[in-house]
Amino acid sequence: MAKSPVPLLVTLDSGLTYGLQKILLSVLAFVLQPLGVIGLIVTYASCFEHGRGVLELSRFEIIAFVLFIALVRRFIYYNRLFGYTFWQGLKRLLSVLGLATLVVGIGAVLHVGVTLPVEPILLQPLWLGTYLLALYLGTPAALIKYSAIENTHTDAVEPTLNTPDMESKS
Repeated sequence: MAKSPVPLLVTLDSGLTYGLQKILLSVLAFVLQPLGVIGLIVTYASCFEHGRGVLELSRFEIIAFVLFIALVRRFIYYNRLFGYTFWQGLKRLLSVLGLATLVVGIGAVLHVGVTLPVEPILLQPLWLGTYLLALYLGTPAALIKYSAIENTHTDAVEPTLNTPDMESKS
């Protein structure tokens, strides 16, 4: 059975939709990285708003900073595991933080515009928690498959990545 040709209008509509999707995704990808830098600067400034240095940090902020450092180290480890270059990893890190900044910004606009039942004392933990969650979830990941290596002396197992990460290949 012969396939009927696609009408010209459908072809043009599909091409226009595809082009607009690519443009919007490119703009979003370009905007997320500066947003990540802005989010880091604003978060740092909000934690040290009184200018007294480390003495003004609350316990939660100290815990959040320690977790942030641990998650960044984890992020770097997984970037190396998946073969990301330094610049690819930095781009991904800033994009993840930019997405978190976008979520925090939307939450702030909703909090100011619409009266949300959130106590003001919980806003900063939610804000910092959003960055920590985004950093945890934005780390490259794949299933790791263990294959046994034939060795006469030990039963060593070598991990290999089961799912190739296409981002690191570009």
